[in-house]
Parts: sequence; C-alpha cells; structure tokens
Amino acid sequence: MSHEIRALVIAGQVDAERARSVGLRAVLVHDGIGVFPINHYFSAYWAAKRRNSALLDLPEGLSLLFPTEAVLCDLVREVTGTDRPRFAIIETNYFAGVGGQCAVAFDGEDRLTTDPSSINQALAALGVRATPAMDEFDVIGLAGFRSNPEHLDVYAELCEGLGV
Repeated sequence: MSHEIRALVIAGQVDAERARSVGLRAVLVHDGIGVFPINHYFSAYWAAKRRNSALLDLPEGLSLLFPTEAVLCDLVREVTGTDRPRFAIIETNYFAGVGGQCAVAFDGEDRLTTDPSSINQALAALGVRATPAMDEFDVIGLAGFRSNPEHLDVYAELCEGLGV
C-alpha cells in the first residue's frame, strides 16, 4: 500500500475561512496542529498569482516535487494572523514499504531544522510530543492520511493556464 503526501503542517490557530479562500483544507487537526495537503503545483500557482518569485531557505537533497516557494510562508502568515508562524512542509513517498520521507520546519522564514529532516523531527520542532507508544507521526494521525486529495489536481491546470 502506498503513502504519498505533501502538506503544510501549521502550529497554532488557523482561520478556517481564510485558509479555504487560499485553497488550504485541513485533513487533520490535533492539539493545535493542522495538516493541510499541498503539492508543488499549489505553491507554484500561488507564487505566480501573487508575483512572488522568492524561494524558501531549504536544505539540499529534497525531492524535485518538494514545494519550494516562499509564498507558502506568506499564506501561513495570512491564515494564522501571525508574523512568525511555526510550520513545516512534509513529504512522504512510500510504496510497499520502500521509499522515503523528508520535512523542513520553520519559524517564520527561519529554518528550525538544518538538514532534510524526518517528519518526526519537524513535528517535534513544532511542539508535537511522542508518547511511549506512538511517535510524533502517529500522535497527530498521519498514518491515516495516505494520499493527497483530488481537489489539488486543479493546480496543475491552473499553472498551465498561467504558463508556469
């Protein structure tokens, strides 16, 4: 069984209406941590739409599909109403137990994780605490979120329409 996701994980209160207005829909919410599926087309679309060509400060070694646009930080600022939101971008790509994962956590535009980190490391940087029986990934319920929703498919077409 596969597990392939990309998402923004946002710490703190999120204005759900504002989030929906920029295409962010939570699939998980646990103790002040929200998981919002995205993909590289989503971030490329919003970067083009807002004419923001800046890139996030990311470590080397991430997949080619990892969202890189700084507009993601802007969107998180807007939906949280804070200048320095704490968030992570996470990615998994497993099929039949083979694959990998990576994540990068941020405090505003400043990276909290130095290298491509595990999702657990990024979640811990956002304040998620493992228990004796579950790691951070399982604590917030990521095992049940196996693939990104179909509503993100429209962003590939939107990017094409913008020439991105």
